[in-house]
Amino acid sequence: MIDLSLSWDHYFGLFALAVLLAHIGALVWSGWFRKGIMSVLVLNFLLSGSVVIYWGLHIADLAGSIELVWAYVAFELVVFVTSLLAIFRLRVPQAVIWIEFAAHALMTGLAFLFILTFHLTRLI
Repeated sequence: MIDLSLSWDHYFGLFALAVLLAHIGALVWSGWFRKGIMSVLVLNFLLSGSVVIYWGLHIADLAGSIELVWAYVAFELVVFVTSLLAIFRLRVPQAVIWIEFAAHALMTGLAFLFILTFHLTRLI
């Protein structure tokens, strides 16, 4: 009998792939179809918002985290605020939005590559 159950590696890999495909879709929608930057803004807003909400609920865990995690959360907070401002039509340079989008895409791609390369059996 074939075991079709998924491990946490598979779940995280599928999630990272879905987010990576969402980046490609937003890029195609915004760039190739020339439909505006709103798809990029919404994706930035949703991703950064989910990270900010998660760490907001787990603030005690953040206190004991390494500096890299603090930098990541600070980056996501900046992305969240700038995306929110841009969605409400306040002046945010498009270059900032595209840099944030590219950073998200790069981090997601690297996470997907990491998940494909290494299989975590435990976290400690």
